[in-house]
This record gives sequence, C-alpha cells and structure tokens, in this order.
Amino acid sequence: MSYKQSRQVTAFLVIFAVGIVQVACGPNSNADQSATVEALANALSLTGTASALEDLSSDEKLATAQAEATEQAKFAAETQAAAAELNAEEQAATATAVAPILAELPVYGVDPSQGKTAWIHPPFTLELDGYLETAFENQFMATVVKDFVISTDITWNTRYGSNGCGFIMRSDGNQENPNHYMVGITRFGEGRAIFLTLANGQLANGVDMYIPFYDPTFSWQNDATNRLTVVAQERVFKVYANGVLLREITTGEEPVLPRLPTTPPTPENPEIETAMDQYLIQLEQHQQEVEDIQTNFRARLGAYRNYNTIFERGFVAMAVLSEAGKTTCSFDNTWLWVFNE
Repeated sequence: MSYKQSRQVTAFLVIFAVGIVQVACGPNSNADQSATVEALANALSLTGTASALEDLSSDEKLATAQAEATEQAKFAAETQAAAAELNAEEQAATATAVAPILAELPVYGVDPSQGKTAWIHPPFTLELDGYLETAFENQFMATVVKDFVISTDITWNTRYGSNGCGFIMRSDGNQENPNHYMVGITRFGEGRAIFLTLANGQLANGVDMYIPFYDPTFSWQNDATNRLTVVAQERVFKVYANGVLLREITTGEEPVLPRLPTTPPTPENPEIETAMDQYLIQLEQHQQEVEDIQTNFRARLGAYRNYNTIFERGFVAMAVLSEAGKTTCSFDNTWLWVFNE
C-alpha cells in the first residue's frame, strides 16, 4: 500500500524555548535560531499521518491493519512450503538485498538475529513549494510497528534552512488530532535535528539537537546527503546521523522548563542616552522571550498531563516539512527492520 499527501496547514504558536536550543550546545544558540526552530516545530506538529482508511477512527485503523497483518502471517505460514521451493536465483536475490541491512544494524548496537527486515522502500522524492506545508509517503503504509529500526539516505535542497526531512513514527493515523512521534533533520544552524511528541494533535514535548556537536561530518549544505536512522525499543528512541548517536530519548517523560535566555547586561555608561535606549529595547525583547517560553511550556505541560504520550505501536512514514519556499527531500536506501515480539 502506498499513500502520499500534501496539504497546507494552519500555523499555531508553538514556541521552542531558547533554552532547548542552548542545551544542544551549539555555538550559534540564540533567539533567532530558536524562532526558526519553532517554525519547523509548527510544521512538524501539524503533520497528521495519513492512512488509506480515511473513514475509520484511529483505533479502527490500527485494529484493521493488525488484522490484515495477522491474515498475512497466516497466508505466509500456509505458503511456507511453496516459498521453500523458490529457485536458487530468487533466494540469492533476496539474500543480496537484505545483506547490507544486516551488516549495518551492528552500527546501531542491534543484533541482526533479533528481528527481521519488514520492507525495503524504492527510492523516491517528495517536493513542496509553499508556506507551512507537509508531505509524506510510504508504499507500505499499512505496516504497524512496535520496536524497530528505520533508516534512509536523505538528499535535500531547501529554500530555507529550517525546512527539513525525516520520519513519522508509531502514528495512530489520525489526521486531525494525531498521536505520534516525529523526527526531522534540517540545514538550520549547520545542522539540527528535532524530536517531537504529538498527543491529541498538541505538542507535548520536544528535543532539539545540534548535530555537528555529535557528528562533525554532517553535511548541511544544499544537495548534500546524510543518513538518518532511528532505533526504537519500547520507550527509548535513539537518533543517529551518519551512524553517530545524537541523542537517546525516553518518551513519556514530563517536559522540563527550558533554560531561560540571559538577561541583557546593563550599559557600562548608562548616562549615554543611546546606550540606555538600546538596553531598554533589548530588555523588552528579553522579557517577551521569557514570557513566550513560559507560556508555551505551560501548553506543553498541559498536553502532557491531559493526554497519553506513550505510544506502543503504529504506522511509520517518510516526511518532508516546509516552513516556506521550495523544499525537496530525496530518500534512498530506505528500509524498516523490526524486532521480534
């Protein structure tokens, strides 16, 4: 099954605090960067995972997909004898396709014998040209996953650095009030990754990562290619760029008030009118930033306390997220591997 969607979304104010960016230890952490990351968060948080089962509720979608998976497993068992009779050429082709995946898994600390390859996705490109638009695709959209490894090579060309590419994970398929995890990488600030938890369509938590701090080989320029990988086991998600671990994130944790921006220093010569005027402007901006951070933190805390943020299984898809302007994300060497249950 394949599904592709592109739709304009309505922005709402989701401010990713300056403190989140500062924790990432990036050398360019400041209010301007935070504002741009916030815009990306808007697009990410408003991306609902699509399902071909448009008229069903989220629970019904998952139940239907799981029932289909059960039937597929039954069919596979019934045809096991026939599959065993595949000619040597077909068996060799299958082994050749899977071999690179099995060889790559140990890079992420995963034992290849503990699971199996669910699918290998053909190369494809998603392209957007607009304001706060999203698109996503997966030819195997009905696949429901629990613990998994998903990996892809991303080649991008974006009008603005805040536009990005990534994954939607463990989604319930609800387009209006989605419940899922999301991860995206961007060219912003020489490379940033963001991991979000969406609960009932509301941002319940977010983690920002300054990629070069962990992976100095990361290529943030247009037309560059980087590999994005996520290992999900129960509540722990490990995010990798080019085989380097960026962060280990435990989902379902209560959001923490980010570090507040530093109060601007008073002028050395306050008697100079221009210096004092500039200081007052900076102080007003600082106070507004603090207020925005605290307001949006309360919103995230409210979403966390009001809705479930631990999603045990769901759909996955590759996504492109555009704040503005043309964005192109090409996905290649994309695969999903699932742990044995």
